[in-house]
Amino acid sequence: MSDDLTGKRLGHYRIDAVLGRGGMAIMYRATDVRLGRKVALKVISEHLTEDPEFRERFVDEARNTAAIDHSNVVPLYDFGELDGLLYIAMRLVDGSDLASLIADGPLSPSRALIMVSQAGEALDMLAGRGLVHLDVKPANMLVTSRESAGEHVYLADFGLTRRGATGHRTRGGDFLGSPTYAAPEHLRGEPVDGRTDLYSLACVLFACLTGRPPYKGGVSEVIQGHLGSEPPSVTALVALPPGIDEVIRKGMAKDPNQRYSTCRELVAAARSALVAVAQPGSPPPQLRSADSGGGLPVASPVHSGAVQPPPAPAGPPSGPVRMGQVGGYQQQGDQGRYGGYPAGGDQPVRLRPPAPVSSSAFREDRSGAVRWAVPVLVGTAVLVVVVVLIVWLTAGH
Repeated sequence: MSDDLTGKRLGHYRIDAVLGRGGMAIMYRATDVRLGRKVALKVISEHLTEDPEFRERFVDEARNTAAIDHSNVVPLYDFGELDGLLYIAMRLVDGSDLASLIADGPLSPSRALIMVSQAGEALDMLAGRGLVHLDVKPANMLVTSRESAGEHVYLADFGLTRRGATGHRTRGGDFLGSPTYAAPEHLRGEPVDGRTDLYSLACVLFACLTGRPPYKGGVSEVIQGHLGSEPPSVTALVALPPGIDEVIRKGMAKDPNQRYSTCRELVAAARSALVAVAQPGSPPPQLRSADSGGGLPVASPVHSGAVQPPPAPAGPPSGPVRMGQVGGYQQQGDQGRYGGYPAGGDQPVRLRPPAPVSSSAFREDRSGAVRWAVPVLVGTAVLVVVVVLIVWLTAGH
């Protein structure tokens, strides 16, 4: 990891404080001294700057983000390399992330719909441009109440965003991403499109309403859940109208053709199913008792409409197991977060595909075999020529 740059200058950026740290980068609060503007400055770890594949992903993230102009996408100001360090400068969002808001329990239905609706608008816009985010999860949804009368959601972290037909993998064929909210086709390396992000958004809606992701456990258990298990029933966990179960079931269908066509359709169906309980000011749903077969409700934490500063992490979360998030930044002290990234959060993992990858874009690189075969063939030809020459000279004498 790069040394702490607090108090130093990186080009025209003055580093003011550390917002968070992760295995891939440090996020700083910085000032663009040319414009006098506060920014979030993501500085990549030095050991990754020499990795060609990582540099390619870094440039992809910057260009994909810069090309998107939408009110629910974090604006990118600048990116490049200074003093041997890769950096991305983006808007400093004064707020929290959705992951921290649902860490203590369910949100109210009306608030959950506000969150997923805004994220869904951004995802539908991406889909319309042929882009797939591929890392939709609560930690990548920044929430602020300081920019408008209500809560405003920004979709962040476009490091895995792709324009094309297949889920992101490394050149070695490994899945790269966060399995907790990943669609089956993404995990398998099959063709992806906007419905892949829609699946993830349905998982986020499930988490908002229940306080936990659809599938819990270790990496393998979560992946097997996405690949082969029916989504858990929302109403078995919280007291909500039964129609929401069918909405989640359709949004998380294993076959993309059986899902909603757009995120807007998903949100509209959820709003219709929850109309009786999704009035402004309505409380969060009550959690059902685990000892009563889902029949008796128990009190659940009450979340107000305002964004509260997230508490400093005191250790591993006691709630649902979360497996990774890209660039998971551990917040420093009592400073605000940027992009979520709580300690122990959703870190990216490299996984061998659970099914053969059909796309040629991710087939094993066989160029190594070609590289060693050519010298062998040339050497053999030279040897044959030498032998023939010796025989001819011997016969001539």
